[in-house]
Amino acid sequence: MKNNLLFISAILLFISCANNTENKEVVVVEPKNQTLTLEFASKNPETTKNKAGTHVGVNEMLKLSLIDNHQMDFVGQVLTLNNLKEGALNFYTRNDSLFCNAPNSLMLISMPPKPGISPSMINSNTEFFVNPMSLLKLESVNIMFIGLDSSSK
Repeated sequence: MKNNLLFISAILLFISCANNTENKEVVVVEPKNQTLTLEFASKNPETTKNKAGTHVGVNEMLKLSLIDNHQMDFVGQVLTLNNLKEGALNFYTRNDSLFCNAPNSLMLISMPPKPGISPSMINSNTEFFVNPMSLLKLESVNIMFIGLDSSSK
């Protein structure tokens, strides 16, 4: 008897919900496109030839905003973001982290330098994790990875 009452109650509840005509408004949610942009800076070689990095003003720095799935030439280096190109500094995202693979060896330094933490020597064609405010010291140029911006369109 109890099973019959439960069965009938379930059927009545289902019919009651199915016949609810008061709230038939449909809500459509459109996904927003996320645009990932990496921000870089480097000394301007034309105005800072004989200056150490600590003596370079902000107005003497070159800046680059690298957009997802693009590549750009910056201070003589080709940089890419999620757009692999042979011979370039290839940055890419995986699991909400930023990685890089460089065609030549480089030195990776956290900026400002932290006492007791040595720069990391990165071999060519080796994947490495990149934090914001990391200086990539290549043979011919230094490139500072400032950070990333993820904005909705």
